[in-house]
Amino acid sequence: MTVTKAGTGRIFNGSVDPAKNEWEPFEWEEPTLGRAEAQGEIALFRPEGTSGNLTSGLWRYHAAAPGANADGSGTVVWSSPLGDGCAVVLEGSAAITVKKTGKQYDVGPGSIVYQPKGLEVSWEIRGPYFKKFWTTWDGTDATGAKFDDLIVANVSDNPEEWTQNDFTEPLEGDLTKGEYVVFCPEGTTGTLMSGLWRTGKGIPGCEPDGTLTTPYTATRGDETILMLEGEAHLRNDETGEEWDYRAGDLIALPSGLHVTWTSKGPFHKKFWVITKDALPA
Repeated sequence: MTVTKAGTGRIFNGSVDPAKNEWEPFEWEEPTLGRAEAQGEIALFRPEGTSGNLTSGLWRYHAAAPGANADGSGTVVWSSPLGDGCAVVLEGSAAITVKKTGKQYDVGPGSIVYQPKGLEVSWEIRGPYFKKFWTTWDGTDATGAKFDDLIVANVSDNPEEWTQNDFTEPLEGDLTKGEYVVFCPEGTTGTLMSGLWRTGKGIPGCEPDGTLTTPYTATRGDETILMLEGEAHLRNDETGEEWDYRAGDLIALPSGLHVTWTSKGPFHKKFWVITKDALPA
């Protein structure tokens, strides 16, 4: 996979089920093995962000994929050398072992896995098929944070307390729109945050029927989204383009582009990753 440097503020759209011709072998240099590796296949959805090295897409493993056994199972050694990784398992299951500690995690559909750059793990993929959504991020300056483990969560996690989503838009001022939970508060470089955001009946900033409409310019950084539940509508306020989304859709918002986001009632939830090539203030 080729890492693309930061580019323009374009919205990218995708799906967890890309066309057959979008898949290609996933090849990279694995420093822990000292050699080039080819394991599984990827379909790239987001080739760039407005800052840092940001890519996102799908990865799958099956009997005909590079590195896989005849039954679709296989072992993948991965130290996330391209940057911090954020992934959501979509299909299949695997056991992940952290080499440094020996700690093991069993993951399946809905599992969220955050892997810091440089942490060696082994994925034992169970056949016949496995697929995950991933986002990889690498910034310029190190945060100084030390990691010796994965962060593992689930898209169905529902903590007792969600945080009210208060933020400030450059044009519209202070707003309260929905609520969120953060699973990954930082990464090894720049700004990296990730978690869940939801809207619906009784949630701050929403209408009685659960609908929410908000201006948004992603001031905290580029945002990469996996739609989990419900439906949403997005308008690019600079070009007038509009899109409708539902569960399984992928959205890449560039920082600084003014859009209008509408979450449709009665409920909407998304998985998000925010990245920026500047250390947190």
